[in-house]
Amino acid sequence: MKHLVLLSTSIGEDISAIQQLINQLKNPELWINFGMDILRVIAYIILGFIVIKIANRVIENFFNFKSKSKPHLKGAAKRNQTLISVLQNTVSIFLWFVVVVMVLQTFNVPVATLLAGAGVVGLAVGFGAQSLVKDMITGFFIILENQFDKSDFVRINTSGTTVAEGEVLFIGLRITKIQGYEGELFIIPNGTINEVVNFSKYNSIAFLDINVSIDEDLNRVEDLLSAFCENAMNIESTLSEPPQVLGLNDIANGEAIMRVMLVTEPMEHFGAKRRMRKAVKLYLSEYDINISVPTMDIQEFEDPSKKGEA
Repeated sequence: MKHLVLLSTSIGEDISAIQQLINQLKNPELWINFGMDILRVIAYIILGFIVIKIANRVIENFFNFKSKSKPHLKGAAKRNQTLISVLQNTVSIFLWFVVVVMVLQTFNVPVATLLAGAGVVGLAVGFGAQSLVKDMITGFFIILENQFDKSDFVRINTSGTTVAEGEVLFIGLRITKIQGYEGELFIIPNGTINEVVNFSKYNSIAFLDINVSIDEDLNRVEDLLSAFCENAMNIESTLSEPPQVLGLNDIANGEAIMRVMLVTEPMEHFGAKRRMRKAVKLYLSEYDINISVPTMDIQEFEDPSKKGEA
C-alpha cells in the first residue's frame, strides 16, 4: 500500500511538472524574449560580416597606400599581398570568435566557464596536436623572415627531397599552397618545410650560346654581338641590364660557340632567352652571318678485304 502511495505521488509530481512546462510554453513573453534573442543573433552575424568587410578594406588600403609611397622598394608589392592575406585571415578568425562569444552570451551560456574548460581541454589536445603547433610556428617565422611571398616562384624541400616547385598562391600560418608547372596544386603543411629555394628574390641570369661557322671572322662576330647588346634593352623589356658578350666559349663539330650573358627580372630568363636568340639570329643574318649547324666529316676508307682485287 505504501508503494502505491509513493507511485501515485510521483505520477502527480510528473503531471504537475509537465503542466508547468506547458504553461510556460504558452506564455507569450517567453516567445517574445526568444524572438528578440534570435534577432540579436542575426544582428551580430550581419554586424560581423560588415566589420570584417570594413577591416579587410582598411588593411588592403593601408598596404596599397604604403606601396605607393615607396614604389622603389624591390618586391614590396608581393610582400604587401602576402601580409594583406595573412592579416585579413587573422582578423576574420578573431572577429568571428567575438561574434560566437556574443551569441553564447545572448542565450545565457556561461562563456567564462566554457573558456576555462576549453583551456584545460586545449592543453590536453596540445600534446596530441604537436604537428599543428609546429605548422603554425613555422608559418609564423616564414612570414616574419620573409622567406617567400605570394606570387614568388619557389622550390620546397623536405629533408633534401623536393616536394613542390612552382608559384606560391597562398601563405597561411598552417599551410602553403603552390601551383606547379602543369597546374597541379600542392598543399603543404608549413611544419614540413625544411628548405626553401626562392627564384624570385633576385635577378635571373641566363647564358645565350650563339653557334657560328668556324670559318667566320670571330672578331667581327664578337663586335657585331657587342653592338647588338648595346641596344638590346630597347628590344627586350625584361632585361635588367645590357647583355654582356663573354666571347668564344667553345669549338665543337665545326662550330664556334659565342656566349652572351643575359640578366633579367626574376623568372623572366626563360622567355627572354628565346626571344633574344631569335633577335640575334635575324641581326646576324643582316650581315651575312648565319647560325651554323653541326657538321660531320665522313671519309670513305678502302676495305682491306678487297685490296688487290681488280
